[in-house]
Amino acid sequence: MSTTSSHVSEHPWCPATAGDSRSPCPALNALANHGYIPRDGRNLTASQLCEAIKKVYGLSPVFAAILAYGGVARCGSGGKLNLHDLAAHNVVEHDGSLVHADAGAGEKYAPTNVDPALLRQLLDTSDTDYLSLKDLTQAQVSRQAASPPLHALQSLVSKGELDLIMEVFGVRGASEGGAGPSPAQSLVPDEALGDELVVPKAFLEQWLGEERLPDGWRGPSHQTGLRELVSGVRSISQAEKEEAPKAAL
Repeated sequence: MSTTSSHVSEHPWCPATAGDSRSPCPALNALANHGYIPRDGRNLTASQLCEAIKKVYGLSPVFAAILAYGGVARCGSGGKLNLHDLAAHNVVEHDGSLVHADAGAGEKYAPTNVDPALLRQLLDTSDTDYLSLKDLTQAQVSRQAASPPLHALQSLVSKGELDLIMEVFGVRGASEGGAGPSPAQSLVPDEALGDELVVPKAFLEQWLGEERLPDGWRGPSHQTGLRELVSGVRSISQAEKEEAPKAAL
């Protein structure tokens, strides 16, 4: 499930230019910046989004379809979507994002540019070169404690977003197919590489900070479907229960 060669050669990264449409979602912005969907981010169909999400991030056909067709139905118009449509506040977007500022009072749309201070805050959650599920959960709990409260569905969505970071960019100790260490594994100390997924900070700096597919990332190691999502959300919910009292101190 490797995308490295294609996103380097066939799909080079080009940052958004004036007039391009972008969302608060780094996953979709990166797809546009690499040309997996139209680079201007405009007049997108659910089918285009679905195919790109499956190809690049390894989501199952059903999961990808739910996200793509659901997003166009909720935020688009006439069966088409501009990425900025997804910034409509409290439709799909929500406060308490890890790297985006909350929408201002009375604002119809949330910010789409990454907040450098929030990104730094996320990366500083641990003093290692990677973030574990516990680290990411701690960062999310702290961030959401400083934001307006989320309703139940928003809270569930935010946990799903966190799980997808782990599923898509997480690194394990065992090399795929016994082919030797991957470039991603070289970004994480040997003692951190076990059965637990960890995400190299270098990946997050590029994917969240620059909205580009990270250097050294070979693509997800496995397909993520609804079953994996539910399991991940349960793990995050448990971790949140452990972190919430700390955030209140």
